[in-house]
Amino acid sequence: MVDELLSKNSAGLSEDGIKLVKIRVLESAQGFFETTLTLNKVKGFQCPELVAELHMPLTCQIRQWIIRNIIFVMTFCSLFAALLWILWSIYQRRALSNRAEQIYEQVCEILEDNTINAKIGNSECDPWVVASWLRDHLLVPQERKNAFLWKKVEELILEDSRIDQYPKVIKGESKVVYEWQASGSLSAKIRKVQGARGKSRTVAGAIKLAEEMGTCMGEVREQGSSNLTHKDRTKA
Repeated sequence: MVDELLSKNSAGLSEDGIKLVKIRVLESAQGFFETTLTLNKVKGFQCPELVAELHMPLTCQIRQWIIRNIIFVMTFCSLFAALLWILWSIYQRRALSNRAEQIYEQVCEILEDNTINAKIGNSECDPWVVASWLRDHLLVPQERKNAFLWKKVEELILEDSRIDQYPKVIKGESKVVYEWQASGSLSAKIRKVQGARGKSRTVAGAIKLAEEMGTCMGEVREQGSSNLTHKDRTKA
């Protein structure tokens, strides 16, 4: 290796100079490197491990660290994968619950509208709606494959006392239907109550304002009469 390096860059040295450099290089190598014998019984130099680690590529260092700490690495990867799975499950359940509540609200609106239209006298509208029709109408094709989504919606519907569920024979086939049993919309009633409260607050505010204005006018009149009395006394 020394001969090859010196042949590439002799730096203008003579043959004696090159020999001297080679001797000095070999002496320095013997003092720094570890000597060893190759398979061919040839003397060679070996770099100390501490020095070799400083010049080791980063990928090789990472690979050696993983091999030395294989148990820790496998444990950490298992725990990290379990944590990701738990977080993903929580996210999926929360998203499923939110979507089920959204569909449940749409079911309530549809059933309530059907009941109102049926009471008005619309012959084309029935007060009930087939459950499977609602499912296919409100769920996109991808969501229909998820049986837990509609099952969650059905649980919310069963908990609602305003919705009645019963079997009905339609075209010779038994179907489960939903029917809105509430006499009126609670949301509409709440809006009416809030409107009445707002009107009462407005009237009360107007009355209070009128009373304050009347009080102010009375004070002005009293002040004016007292001023006149003072002037009359002054003239006297």
